[in-house]
Amino acid sequence: MEYNPQEALQKTSPEQQIIRAARNVEYDRKFKKSAEDKINQENPTPQGVFKVQSQAVAREIVGKANDLVNKKGKGEISNADFAAKMAMVDQMVDNLGNFTKTTEDNLALYNDMLKNGTLSYGMDQHEESVLQAIDRGDVKLALDKEGRVKMEGVGKHPTKGKFDINIYDFINIPKPFRKIKPINLLVDPFVKNLGLDENGMPRARTNENGQLVYDSGDFAEHDKEVLDFTLNALENVGPEGVRSFLGDHLNIPNEQIKGLAEDVNFVDENGVEFEDAAQAEAFKNLNGYMGNKYTRQVRPHPDTIASQASQSAANIAANKQVSLPVQEQVQAQETEAMETPQGVVAETATEDINKTQTTDLKGDPIVNNEIVSDSIEETVSSPVKMKQVSAADLIKKYS
Repeated sequence: MEYNPQEALQKTSPEQQIIRAARNVEYDRKFKKSAEDKINQENPTPQGVFKVQSQAVAREIVGKANDLVNKKGKGEISNADFAAKMAMVDQMVDNLGNFTKTTEDNLALYNDMLKNGTLSYGMDQHEESVLQAIDRGDVKLALDKEGRVKMEGVGKHPTKGKFDINIYDFINIPKPFRKIKPINLLVDPFVKNLGLDENGMPRARTNENGQLVYDSGDFAEHDKEVLDFTLNALENVGPEGVRSFLGDHLNIPNEQIKGLAEDVNFVDENGVEFEDAAQAEAFKNLNGYMGNKYTRQVRPHPDTIASQASQSAANIAANKQVSLPVQEQVQAQETEAMETPQGVVAETATEDINKTQTTDLKGDPIVNNEIVSDSIEETVSSPVKMKQVSAADLIKKYS
């Protein structure tokens, strides 16, 4: 399966349709209420039930504390026992507070995402079913025989049916997560700039023929850049973002995502370490997408253009049996990129000692309004303005 932004919106698998149907039922129950329903309720809202449960548990804890105080006042328990049991009461109060706040916060998030259609298909369906059961009032908040706060009840998985819920640690109350934006919005600009310099030009290099060219290189040459970028992106979106990418943008089945996410400390076939197999799967698909998206950019270098023009002029002159001026060069040259109205070009600074031919093929002096002498001249040349005698002018002159 490969990432395709155009296909990401298609939720056509049977599992996704079942999840969507279950969410639609919750949406209708929560938000599709008539005016009559709102002013003539048969039962309190589930959130109201949860608050009532929380208050009941709080009163039970307060009753235990009062009972301990009365027993101590009557001398029925020692100071040590009183202190130990009151510490347990304090722990119950803290746990109840954590359960209440976490549940209310997570339910508010879930209902907001449900209402706005931003819930991720990568969310574990057992966890989503727990939130739905709490919201329906099918999960109760209570104290067990040892006085520990817990949530218990029955949830309904959209494809597997009913299951028991027993949560003692408030950190295990599921938290919903929203689907991430199409990841190509982040990836495409990165791919477009691979192998380019700060001016948006491919980097200069020598090709297989020994010629200087501008070339962004093969995609495989950017393996490290791609790896660093992708791992950083996956780390930034976090485990929930990775699951959203797999479920919302790759349409991978929920159970498969669950299995990948639980396969922790995963090492792929190339020896790259990932937090889990879900992250490795996301990386593999993103890497494939970027490889297909990448277009190698190759442009001729100005120095190569100048050299080829000079060679072309020489070939034309030779065919016409005309000798071109001979230049002996002792050069120390440095090529750098510069901006011109015509775009980015390379400027070459060259220090030349030129010996110019002073007679033509018949042995007569060359005049033509030119100084007939040996000259030592320092020139700055570029592919736009050729060295003294332009190759383009020579081609025009001798063609």
